[in-house]
Amino acid sequence: MTEKKHTVIKIIAILIIIIFILYLYARYINPISFKVIETPIYDTNLNENYNGLKIAHLSDIHYGRTTTEDNLKKIIKEINKLNADIIIFTGDLFDYKKISKEDKDLMIKYLKKINSKLYKFAIIGDYDELYLSDYTEILTESNFILLNNTSKLVYYNNSTPINFIGLTNTENIEELYNNDYYNITLIHKPDLIKDIKNTNLAFAGHSLGGQFKIPFIGGIRKIEGAETYIDNYYKINNTKLFISNGIGTQDISLRLFNTPSITLYRLYNN
Repeated sequence: MTEKKHTVIKIIAILIIIIFILYLYARYINPISFKVIETPIYDTNLNENYNGLKIAHLSDIHYGRTTTEDNLKKIIKEINKLNADIIIFTGDLFDYKKISKEDKDLMIKYLKKINSKLYKFAIIGDYDELYLSDYTEILTESNFILLNNTSKLVYYNNSTPINFIGLTNTENIEELYNNDYYNITLIHKPDLIKDIKNTNLAFAGHSLGGQFKIPFIGGIRKIEGAETYIDNYYKINNTKLFISNGIGTQDISLRLFNTPSITLYRLYNN
């Protein structure tokens, strides 16, 4: 064998080993890793009495693929350490098309343990629509308020409320917004932001941060509803859009350089 052929074989062998290691990491290590991200949000439109309001953002659990009961225990323990004023869940609870009574009871057991000082809000993801009656029951039993093209005023140290809007779609939503209030919108699919004009702040899920991230490039997997907006933050005209990395995996049981996370946002008016 010539030295050149030997070098080529060696390079191929190294590449195969690297690919195999990356696969093991993406399949068995990265999906069950977990971190808490803390992000301040500054907005002069926010009433100063809401300075320091804490919002914990959870999304895309996709229980039943790579998310397990042990993951849930860890996640809820970390959420409760944050002592958040408001919890938001931006959809996709299970990865199944149908869920059993045992799974439903298990989810109620854990979601019920999530604590907040004020409210726990949730919206409907595309997977949640497949078992919507069960999803609604789980949230109700777990003390979440489901915002399904509805809004809720939240009062915090002030008589002027913040308006939380949860959208399943963007049809006939104008009446949900009030220019006298600071508007915060929850959407599952981030690309819906293109149809929303009156919100100061928006939180979304669905993209899983692109599921596979390349250093210096960002998320690379585009799915319907997250083809334009994939990564964690965008400024769109006067609206700030924050997208959760999510917890689970969708369609493919792999995550690469993309650690599952929850985010704690602290709001400030300066």
